[in-house]
Amino acid sequence: MTTAVNERTADAEPLSRGRIVLFFLCALLLCGWHLDRGLNANTVSRAAMVAAVVEHGTLRIDAYHELTGDKALIDGHYYSDKAPLPALLLIPVYAPLVALGILGPGEHGLLTDKLLMLGGLICGSVPLALIITLCWSRIRSRTSAFSPALLATLPFLGSFLFVYSGSFNAHLLGALFLLLAFIALERERHFVAGALCGCAVLCEYPLVLFPLAWVVWIFFRAVDRKASLQHVLRFTMGGLPLLVLMLAYNAVLTGDPLSVGYQHEANYTFMHDSFGMAHPTLTSLWGLTFSTYRGLFVYMPVMLLVVLALVLALRARGFRTNAEIMIPCLLSFLLIASYGMWWGGWAIGPRHLSAAAVLLAYRGLPLVAEHRWMRWPFVLLSTLGIGIAFIAKNTVWYSFPTEVRRPIEEILIPKLRDGAWTDMQIPVSFGMSPQASALAFVIVTLLVLVVLHRLDRSPMRTR
Repeated sequence: MTTAVNERTADAEPLSRGRIVLFFLCALLLCGWHLDRGLNANTVSRAAMVAAVVEHGTLRIDAYHELTGDKALIDGHYYSDKAPLPALLLIPVYAPLVALGILGPGEHGLLTDKLLMLGGLICGSVPLALIITLCWSRIRSRTSAFSPALLATLPFLGSFLFVYSGSFNAHLLGALFLLLAFIALERERHFVAGALCGCAVLCEYPLVLFPLAWVVWIFFRAVDRKASLQHVLRFTMGGLPLLVLMLAYNAVLTGDPLSVGYQHEANYTFMHDSFGMAHPTLTSLWGLTFSTYRGLFVYMPVMLLVVLALVLALRARGFRTNAEIMIPCLLSFLLIASYGMWWGGWAIGPRHLSAAAVLLAYRGLPLVAEHRWMRWPFVLLSTLGIGIAFIAKNTVWYSFPTEVRRPIEEILIPKLRDGAWTDMQIPVSFGMSPQASALAFVIVTLLVLVVLHRLDRSPMRTR
């Protein structure tokens, strides 16, 4: 039975700036408890670019290339093969810290543990905390049923996205930019939306599918065709400076503005032609959805309810309902399913679907609240997801080898049984044992959830 949960009533209390900041800081405490300093090929490739620019004044990562397999080989020199924005954002933060002597070189020059941790905080922890806060704000503005704070927080804590927080990857940063772009589109701030889409693409190139789909949506959304063209033009102009930046970066890196680092892979030569793209297969379609290998519905279980709620809304309100979210997310899913490494290498969950998962959650979680019968399934699925994510985050993070087909059974459960707690936790840096820190994290999480729930209920003066 569906309970109509309504737009916030006139007497509902608007969010104050102080409450939003407090919510964000609570989310950041959880997302920043663990900071990744592991020598993962993906994160080290980005860190190597930062270290090379700060230490040697060049994009060449020759001094560090042996530490990562993710690299481009161009004219006898090695470069990071990654989209550049995460590294470019970290350089102006890292360089002053080095210049002031706050951070110094280590065994591998300026490619240090602290660089990886700083990248994880800025490009992983902060973006996920902001994503959770934005989802909370949207849910709270649309429903008073259930607990908006728990409805926004539990799905992300119980997901593969949480495992990637604290790590110098691009997935969460790209997802944040894309979410901010969509919010700007909803407010008809087309120039800003275009610029944010450009930032998202400079984090992960495949995210270009979203602005391409949104151009079509913008054009057909307005009844007045003249207004539609103006909106499309503003959106395009917003993204133009980022396109110019990408072309300039490519020209410096490869000598060709239209050639990206992935076309010059030193190790993965299948990327040289068509970026390793082929077509979806039954294996990839199953593997990205319900498989315990990399399935979205396994490593973010609440997504089952989110997708169901979106489908029910589509049936009740018409095909165009949520089309601006569902269509690009479906196209993104098919694109990743066509990719030669759809499983994402050493990974937990479908990491290449991070942005799609965030957008679906942002739009779908308020719809979940409309269905009273979904509440207990929501709690159960969230608990399942938190169990998987917390075990992974406190043991092996995302280090699930490609050849391990049943990582929960073959890696997570044995690691939990053996008490193989990770030392990549902030309290461990201050002398706490990994085991005690992992236990403290669980306790702190429970306390934070109580605080966030009460934050929804307690009065706070608005500004």
